[in-house]
Amino acid sequence: MCTNDTQVHRAFATLGAKEGVYDETAVEMDPHGDPMYKAAFETDQGTVILWVNSFEYYALHVGQQGELCWKGDSLISFGDVIRKNFNMNN
Repeated sequence: MCTNDTQVHRAFATLGAKEGVYDETAVEMDPHGDPMYKAAFETDQGTVILWVNSFEYYALHVGQQGELCWKGDSLISFGDVIRKNFNMNN
């Protein structure tokens, strides 16, 4: 699920869409067996599609805005809604 992009990116974003739990495609699973979903964020750099876990999926609502921080295709933080402990030097 991860890309080779090791750079941390930041941009102001709006959540444009998220993959629904009732979509016809099979849900991806992380190595621990937890479901993973996709969320599409609109930024001035274009659309950024990231993997989110089920907790993040239900915390996010289409139309929310805030500073988006991501690495590769993984969400690090979004506004005041999602904050992960993350060493920016990794």
